[in-house]
Amino acid sequence: MSLEKIAIIDIGSNSMRLEILARRGSDYWLVEKQKETARISSGMFNETTITRESLERAKQALSKFSSLIAFHRADHIRCVATSAVRDAKNQSDVLEELEADLPYKIEVLSGEEEAFYSYFGVRNSLDLEDGIVFDVGGGSTECISVRKGQMETVCTLPLGAVRLTEVFFRKTSSPNAREWKKLEKHIDRTLSEAPSSLVSAVPRLVGVGGTVRQLARISQRLRKYPLYPIVHQYNVEKRELDKIMSSLREMSLSQRSEVLGVPRDRADILPAGILLISRIMDLFRSDTLTVSQQGLRYGLFMEYYRGGRDKFSESPARLTLRRISRKYGSYRDSRNQRKLTMALGRAIFPDIFSDPRERILISTISTLSMTPLYFHPVTDTSNIGPLFLEEDLQGFSHPERVMVTLALIRSRNPQEQDFRKNMKPFSDMLAPDQLNRVNIYARLTTLAREALLFSGGRFPVLSYTDPFLMIADPGDSDDDRHHESTLLQTIERDMGKGRNVIIQWMKYEKPPEGGSYH
Repeated sequence: MSLEKIAIIDIGSNSMRLEILARRGSDYWLVEKQKETARISSGMFNETTITRESLERAKQALSKFSSLIAFHRADHIRCVATSAVRDAKNQSDVLEELEADLPYKIEVLSGEEEAFYSYFGVRNSLDLEDGIVFDVGGGSTECISVRKGQMETVCTLPLGAVRLTEVFFRKTSSPNAREWKKLEKHIDRTLSEAPSSLVSAVPRLVGVGGTVRQLARISQRLRKYPLYPIVHQYNVEKRELDKIMSSLREMSLSQRSEVLGVPRDRADILPAGILLISRIMDLFRSDTLTVSQQGLRYGLFMEYYRGGRDKFSESPARLTLRRISRKYGSYRDSRNQRKLTMALGRAIFPDIFSDPRERILISTISTLSMTPLYFHPVTDTSNIGPLFLEEDLQGFSHPERVMVTLALIRSRNPQEQDFRKNMKPFSDMLAPDQLNRVNIYARLTTLAREALLFSGGRFPVLSYTDPFLMIADPGDSDDDRHHESTLLQTIERDMGKGRNVIIQWMKYEKPPEGGSYH
């Protein structure tokens, strides 16, 4: 399979970003990521004109990006501009000057196109059937309602972190109470203009954009979160957001950087951006915000990767499972392990594995337990957990990431003391019922592997009548009617049911030619 590289450039109102991804077959990975705080919208909101200083910063950023694209020999380039360029009165002059030395064109996205790519990035990276996606940028905010997985209502509002900061705050480091109150009223008035079909209580609210990601990192830093700084599918509670917002208002720019880890290029616009997020949560009557790392740029890439905007045939989690297993081994090689673990789970724990989400998790664990991921050259098997947690796992929530990782480690490293010592910060993230399921996953995966070894890699014959589980080697023939079974061993094992399961290991054998067993 040939390797191809895809470069995505996003000319945003605050930041300009470059991502170069490599693709081979169904696998893809990030090879280059750069950010330049050109703040092309700086000073434009009174005259709606991009200034000469902002234009020069953008030209320098594009020059750097073009050098990196040439160095990596990217096969495909997509360069898009959003709110600032879209709204600029001098748009044609800006584009002419920016494109003068570029080997590619700049595509100015409409508000609806920008909203679509934000939605498409989210939809390809987490399971979202019904809810609202919003993208807070430097100059505008896009809101998209999702019904049955499809984009429905879209609106673009002139609310962005840079725009609001420049228009309403005289001193960005410390907005006074009067300025803050005026900003609140303006945000509420503008949000009230959103289509009535968009505004309602929603089952899930998903946010994308630099301000949303920075909010998540602050939350994780304050909580000493074990997965910091992975923010994809991280949840922020409304009450926590409002506490962070109150603290930011009282801090100087340097304190925001030193205490909360906010980059200096975002420290001045963050209070207005977080106030906007807070009011959006109020508008949709949502107490929880799910953060998506993947938005517009990922949506642009996934349109290329999928070859269009077709409907989704598989959930992001299942696509991730296939991609990771192929990265380290072969998805096909784990077929029997996956099927057998699932069969054992459905037999012994029918209530748990009637849930489609549980089936995805056990399928993930059983598949990865059979790939060379587990034989990665590390000196301590406990290091495999962080290795897996750092993967680009689209479609898995943070608790699910941890549950999969702990189950994988536990199935290979059953010593309880070592397990608790090495992974305690992660296990502390889980509720008691989730920890119990980790144990169930690990025990089912271990038993399935033992059963496959016992039967020489063939799918064994299973029979379960509580508390008896029969596992039989199918022998040399698929037709077991003319075979005799021999009981080889009976053991009791704790499978997490509250009482032991009695496992009978049996072997089917062909009778001697011309004779029979007695």
